[in-house]
Amino acid sequence: MSRSIVLDTDMGSDVDDALALALALASPEIELCAVTTVGNESAERARISARLLELGGAPQVPVHAGCRVPVLAGPGFNWFGHEGEGICEPGRALKVSEEHAVDALIRASRGPEPLDVVAVGPMTNLAVALMKEPDFASRVRSLTIMGGHIRRVEYGGHVFAPGVDYNLCSDPEASYVVLRSGIPIRLVTADVTLQTRLLEEDLARIASVDTPFHRALTDAIRIWTPVQKRLFGGAGCDTDDGCVAFLHDPLTLAVLYDDSLCSWETLEIEAVIEGRLFRTLEHEAASEDTAPLLCAVSVDAEAVRESFVERLLSFRPEA
Repeated sequence: MSRSIVLDTDMGSDVDDALALALALASPEIELCAVTTVGNESAERARISARLLELGGAPQVPVHAGCRVPVLAGPGFNWFGHEGEGICEPGRALKVSEEHAVDALIRASRGPEPLDVVAVGPMTNLAVALMKEPDFASRVRSLTIMGGHIRRVEYGGHVFAPGVDYNLCSDPEASYVVLRSGIPIRLVTADVTLQTRLLEEDLARIASVDTPFHRALTDAIRIWTPVQKRLFGGAGCDTDDGCVAFLHDPLTLAVLYDDSLCSWETLEIEAVIEGRLFRTLEHEAASEDTAPLLCAVSVDAEAVRESFVERLLSFRPEA
C-alpha cells in the first residue's frame, strides 16, 4: 500500500528538492498527492515543480505556490538566480493551482485520509496554516522535516559550531511555531544529511538513462554543483571530494519507505531563537521548554546513495 504525502518544498535553489521529488515519483511506496512551494519567488518554484512533474509523467499532481517571505518579513530566503535552469524553458505554460499553498494544506488536513507532510524547505507555510487554523495541528498525522542541528555538524574538515541549517534558520519564528505545535514530528537533521552525497559517477549513471526527465535532473545537478562548491568553500570546507549534490531532501523522503536508513532516538528538544539563529537544543530531561521529537542521529549513507541511484535508474516516466 502506498503512503500519500504532501511535499512542502523550496524547489529550485539547492537541487536536492528536485531530487526528492524525483525519488517520490520513482518510489511505488509513495503517492504524491500535492506539492506546495515556499520561499522567495514561490510562484517560480511552483513552475519548476510543475515542469518536473510533467517530465516525470505525473502532471495530475496539483502544485500550489505559497509564502514568499518569512512570517515576520525580512530577507530570510535564498534566491541564487539559477533557479529553473535546465528544467524550465522560458515562457513555457505550466499548470499551477490558483489555490494558495496554506489553504491547500488546511483543506488537505480536512480530507478523509490523515495528512502526512514532508517538509524540505522553510517552515513558513506550515506556521501560517497553524496560525490561520489552530486545529490544523491535530489533523496532521505526521510531519517529517529536513532541518535542525543537534549534534556535531561537520563537512570537508570544517566543524560548524554552532551548527546551522537553512530550512529552519531562514524563518526562525515559523520554525519555533511548528516545532512547538504538538504535531508528531520526525526530524532529519543536517548532522546526518551532510553525510549523504551524490557522486560524479552517480551523475554519469543517471545521465545515461537519457529520458527528458533524467536529462533535466542531470542538467540541474551540473548547474548546482559549482554553486554548492562556492558556498561550502567560502565556509572553509574542502569540497574536492567528488560530491555533486548532497542528498538532504532525498534522505528525508526515503525514510518514509525505509526508516532503517537512519537510526532514531526520541530526544527532548528545546526550540530557541538566539538573535536571528534558530537552534534545536538537546536536553537530558523533559521540561516545559522542551518537546519530544523523533530525531535521526546516524545514517547508512552508502545505503541511501545506492537506494536513490537505483530507483532513479529504474524509473521510466510514462509519456
